[in-house]
Amino acid sequence: MKNTILSRVKEKEKLHLNDLTKSVKADYESVTNTLKELQEEHLIGWTKENVLYFVGEKYKIGSVKINDKGFGFIKEFNSEDEDFFVPPNALNGCISSDEVIFTVQKEKDDRLKAIVEDIVLRTKTSLVGEIRKSGDGRFLDFIPNEPGFKNYRIVMINGKDFNLKEDLIIKVKILNVRDRKLFVRIQKIIGDANKAVDRIISIAYEYEIKPEFNKLTIENANEVAKPIDYNDPKVKRRMSNSLVNKNLVTIDGADSKDLDDAVYVEKTNDGYKLMVAIADVSHYVTPFSPLDNTALFRGNSVYLANKVIPMLPEKLSNGVCSLNPNEEKLCMVAEMDFDLKGNVIKKKVYESIMISKARLTYKEVNDLYASGKSDRPKDIVDMLMISKELHEIIDAARSARGSIEFDVAEPKIILDKDSNVIEIAKRERGISEKLIENFMVSANECVATVIFEKELPFIYRNHDVPKEENLIEWHSILRALGINVKLNDLDKINPKTIKNALVQIEDQITDPTERDVINVTLLKFMEKAAYELENIGHFGLASECYTHFTSPIRRYSDLIVHRYLKQYLVDRDLRDFKLEQNEKFVLKACSIINDTEKQAVSAEREVNKVCMAEYMQSKIGQEFEGIVAAVLKFGIFVQLDNCVEGLIHISELADFTFDEKTNIMVNKQNKVFRLGQKIKIKVKNADVKKRIIDFVLV
Repeated sequence: MKNTILSRVKEKEKLHLNDLTKSVKADYESVTNTLKELQEEHLIGWTKENVLYFVGEKYKIGSVKINDKGFGFIKEFNSEDEDFFVPPNALNGCISSDEVIFTVQKEKDDRLKAIVEDIVLRTKTSLVGEIRKSGDGRFLDFIPNEPGFKNYRIVMINGKDFNLKEDLIIKVKILNVRDRKLFVRIQKIIGDANKAVDRIISIAYEYEIKPEFNKLTIENANEVAKPIDYNDPKVKRRMSNSLVNKNLVTIDGADSKDLDDAVYVEKTNDGYKLMVAIADVSHYVTPFSPLDNTALFRGNSVYLANKVIPMLPEKLSNGVCSLNPNEEKLCMVAEMDFDLKGNVIKKKVYESIMISKARLTYKEVNDLYASGKSDRPKDIVDMLMISKELHEIIDAARSARGSIEFDVAEPKIILDKDSNVIEIAKRERGISEKLIENFMVSANECVATVIFEKELPFIYRNHDVPKEENLIEWHSILRALGINVKLNDLDKINPKTIKNALVQIEDQITDPTERDVINVTLLKFMEKAAYELENIGHFGLASECYTHFTSPIRRYSDLIVHRYLKQYLVDRDLRDFKLEQNEKFVLKACSIINDTEKQAVSAEREVNKVCMAEYMQSKIGQEFEGIVAAVLKFGIFVQLDNCVEGLIHISELADFTFDEKTNIMVNKQNKVFRLGQKIKIKVKNADVKKRIIDFVLV
């Protein structure tokens, strides 16, 4: 069927769905299901007008990005490195991020240009932006936040229905594009462009992160968020592995409400036993349900200052799934036996039921480790002290195998009850934070290894080895900063010696903020971690096999992992067609969740900029000491102790020029500004709308 349909479309190159169904001896549903498969594989294009295109020599398929100058580029789906230029007169009514069918023509100068023939999918259905006065002050215009939409004349067809005024942030629905006019309908007034708290929601929309759930998803959540049914065979079978009598505890931030993970440690004859129990979200969120579809396309929960935009509705994320204290909960468990050197000597993964005996905070556990005192019951305190022993053993073992450990400073944004930014501080990480991180890494490795050894389709969290040329460049930057890493040329291109270089940086740089900004340079030269079907290992953690198992409330990858653990280890369903389905689904899901992860990181970064700008508005004219965090052609970024970053623009640096070879700013008197240098600055400007902070030298 698939080959028949593809050959029919190929024969015509372009035809209507009605013509195809007439020529194929099959029912309509079978034809459209096959077309969906072909479309997912980018072998055909299928428009909403039901025109079908064969993707090959003549017609190609890709995603278009249009800039503010009016022209665009199309990224072809079937070619990794081909981008085609599209002149403004060849866009054919498409907008930025549309999936399009296009043809390629050769210009007189032999350059290639793309012509958009049809729109396959409008992925962007709404825009967020601000109301501003027109140049002559007579009108109120809608200015989108995103590049690629600023050179349209935007017509708000229902503008009169709203009390519009300058500086409002609004959300609009895209209706139509015609003759460089974008027709939109106002959906929602979000707030004031000068307030960080309103900007947070605006940024979420900007990055396609939806703060609200649709009706079907909410209904599905209400339907499944029921007490545990002990007559359910899928619940009954857990009873033999019940952990309700174990002293499992959760350790999280004080403001956390979605409690994914609980831990328990006991001593054994050979060393220690660690149990990591994780909320069994997969029991409630079933494949292809509204909840599942929503979770997949959200990809992850997003944490924006004081707002959480969850992957799952609150009834699940903070309710039936969350490991709240003194409540029976369904869970998946990674159980590991360690010897005294931190080696895993036995491991197993299973379904269970648990009760969290205490909801602990990082601060509370850190205080216990510092003072030895706690108001908690003795058996809980004893378990926490044994946990600390195991953490130290695992930490030493991970360090010995080459796991890269450096703390990148992160800002903690504190808002008052009216959502004004009142403080920004460097987020502290104590023993308990590192303990939970070590236990979660161990559980993730355990789960990944169990399935990898069985050679079954799975989703892995991979982090590739850095490229040699990147390591050479990084070491040359360290040398320019006067840091002697004492490595020979071969060691410098060996990723395993990165840890040695970081240790030497720590020995030679005593100021923690300076050390932070120098260590961050390494991230620029490392490969990015990603979800993939094939395991290649996790370089940063020095792990041969790694996945994400520990946060299914807030990461879709972990939900997939839980489903496959049940399928492979509990139900033992290893039918070929099921394994083939899993493989296809992982490939599809990875593509989506890798993108949503990037969007979440970008949104979090932009929200930090907005909150920092609001916070620094009250500090204009004040002086601070900071560290040079980046030296660029257009100026110097300076980071303060609390992680706030601002720019000294090149126009404020009289007689200074940028030296590209050494990455420094230098003047005729040989005064130099370089990465990691301490300097004094004065706050010149802070603009919430533009998300910028300007400094000047003192």
